[in-house]
Amino acid sequence: MVQKSEQKTWTKIIMALYLLTFLAKGPAYGNKMAEEIKRRTQGAITPNPNALYPLLRVMEERGYVVGHWEDNDKRSKRIYSITEHGHAYIPELVKKVTARLNEVERNIQIIRSDLL
Repeated sequence: MVQKSEQKTWTKIIMALYLLTFLAKGPAYGNKMAEEIKRRTQGAITPNPNALYPLLRVMEERGYVVGHWEDNDKRSKRIYSITEHGHAYIPELVKKVTARLNEVERNIQIIRSDLL
């Protein structure tokens, strides 16, 4: 069985990959990215702001993204952009996620063939 902490780690890795691939298309703010992740995963992943924004902060600290405050008449939004370091990190994340998904698919096939 997958431990809760391991599951949280994988959720963050998958979210980071979604965020970086989304930002590779252009700058965006957190809520827009959360909506897009929810849409693209058909609701399988619904980013919680309490998890999304800390992850974006960590990604900013590690140099994968940069953020700046959009100053307008309405409430200010933090707009994020991907960095060169972030672009370079995408293939590593793809490799990690692919390996994990392959493992999960193998396990599902084993269970399916044994029980169903």
